[in-house]
Formats: sequence, C-alpha cells, structure tokens
Amino acid sequence: MAIKYKWLADRLKEMIYTDIEKGIEKLPTEQELCSRFRVSRQTVRLSLSLLEQEGLIVKKRGSGSFITGLRSEPDSNIIGILISDDQDYIYPSLINDIQSELSRNGFGSRVFVTGCRASTERHILSELLKRPLRGLIVEGCRSALPNPNLDLYRRLRDSSTSLVFINNYYAQLDGCSYVKDDNLTGSGMLVRHLTGLGHTAVGGIFPADELQGIERYQGFVESMRDCGLPVPDERIGWFFSTDMELLIKKRDTDFLRRIITEPLADCTAVVCYNDMTAYYLIQELRQAGLNVPEDIAVASFDNTYLSSSERVAITSLSHNPHESGTEAAQLMVRRLKGLPAQSLELPWELKVRQSTGKPAS
Repeated sequence: MAIKYKWLADRLKEMIYTDIEKGIEKLPTEQELCSRFRVSRQTVRLSLSLLEQEGLIVKKRGSGSFITGLRSEPDSNIIGILISDDQDYIYPSLINDIQSELSRNGFGSRVFVTGCRASTERHILSELLKRPLRGLIVEGCRSALPNPNLDLYRRLRDSSTSLVFINNYYAQLDGCSYVKDDNLTGSGMLVRHLTGLGHTAVGGIFPADELQGIERYQGFVESMRDCGLPVPDERIGWFFSTDMELLIKKRDTDFLRRIITEPLADCTAVVCYNDMTAYYLIQELRQAGLNVPEDIAVASFDNTYLSSSERVAITSLSHNPHESGTEAAQLMVRRLKGLPAQSLELPWELKVRQSTGKPAS
C-alpha cells in the first residue's frame, strides 16, 4: 500500500504541473482518480493527503482538491519583490501587503530595492538569472523611458519566472500583467473638483520619466480641454526621479521653488503627482508668502498620512490602502496556478480636505 500511494502521488504531481500549464486548478474527483489509475479510494486519499502535506493542493470540503501553485521544495516558492524603495512614503505598507498575501497562499518573498536606478535593476536581475525565482513582482524604474534591461526580463520569463508589475509597467515588454491606478480618470476627478470651485488657471506638476506621471499628465490636460480650459505648456512643471530622490534624502526643494516661480506663477490651483510632491510644495508656497488654499489650491494623489497632517490639508485621491499590494500578490498567485491573470486598474475616490480654495474674484 505504501509504495502504491507514493507512486500515485508522483503521478498526481505530474498531473498538477500539466494542469497548471493548461489553466486547470482542480484535480479530478476521488472516484475519477480511482477509475483512471485503477486504485482503491483509500490509496487515492492517502496520496491526496501527502500532496496536501507538501502544500501542492488544498482540499475543500464538498468541493474537491484544488491546486495551490506551490512546489514541493520550499526554495521553489519564493517570490521576488523588486521595488524602488522600502523605507519611505507608501512603500513599507505596500511591501507588507504583498508579503502578507503571498504568505497567506504559502509563498515566501524576498525584497530587492532598485533606488529607481536602471543600473541597480540590471545588477539585481543578473543575479536572479543565476537562480531564477518562481515569480517577480516589479515596480519599474523610470517606466516612461526606454528600459535597457528588457533583455534580462525576457530571459527571466523564458526561465519560467512569472512577472507581475505594480504601479507601472514596461510598454515594450509584451504580455505584461500589472496592477496600477486608473490615472487618467483620477486626474479628471481632480480637475472637475478644482474647476467646480471656479478655478480656470490650473497648473500641474508631474515626473517626466515615470509612466504614472505621464498618464496623470495626460488625464489632466485632456480633462482641462474637455472643460474648455486648455493648459498652456508653461503651466506644467516637470521633474525627474533624481529630483525626488534629492528631495527625500536631502530635502532639496530647488525644483519646487523653480516650479512656483515659473509654471505656477499665474495659477490659482495645481494638480500634483502625489502627496509627497504636494506636501513639500505647500511648504515652499508658504515660504514664498502664499496661503493654501486661499491663494492657491492644491490637489494630489494617494491620500497618505502626508495629506492629512496637522500642518497640511490636501485634497487627495484615495483607494483602499491595501488594495495595490494585495491585488498584485493575488495576480501573481493566479499566474502561478496557470489561471487567467488580467491586468487591473484601480479606481479612485476623492477625499476633500480643503474647505475653501475658490479663486479670488
């Protein structure tokens, strides 16, 4: 009996790996397995119990045995999290949400930090190619620019590493699955809020090298156009990831001071890329003698702790704070099970925190 149930367990493992490739997540019934392999129900049950102990299946009472996407060897169930930062802003909670959902499904994780540098990204990917992981959840570096590391991503994918992008994706990498914000619609919500208060001279601040920034800019200018308020190029303040790095590490706000004196010089409102940009912008506006929102209204994305501090109250867009990381992890698990894994754009909700902000008449 011992030899037979272990033999059957090996056959079922082969079936599981084949079913994953076919997008089948449920094993045949016990009766079907008895008939197919000409063994007793007791042998089938012992084999299924062994597979469950190894984490390959989970048995649901009244429903059957479902494939988990896990492998027998623990080292084969590690998912990499390739992220631009792990210390500031949204990143600690984002990483925790990813790890929690992966752990709930039996997967371990390792975090790799790129610092939003393509050279660091390349070094990490090169090391991962030596021992490819089951999957990699990726926040791309400067995702609006051509990426020099697509060759390594393709090699990882060819080595059966599943890829899921979060917050952005590389458009040149075919077949990407991703979880990101609905940036175009989000910008439209902010524009309609500001124009509804009577603002017609609205500026914007966006990163030129991030896909999120480009999409939020696109949604901004298209929504302003639809409101009959075309935006002069001079009212757009562009910055780069290196500017944000200097802001976070050294509190260097030179690019924000430039934006205040040039693109925002004649604006009564501004749409910011995110809460961090808005938070430091407001500090610079106050140092320049401007009141927020009386002189200039500020709206942004993310609804983080920075948008509701005692010193700053920013009208910001929000969604479930755990949604991005959890959805990305769930998308990865679906891919590892061989199930359909459609990309997802998360909707926004407007959080109004400024009681005034109407332009002076």
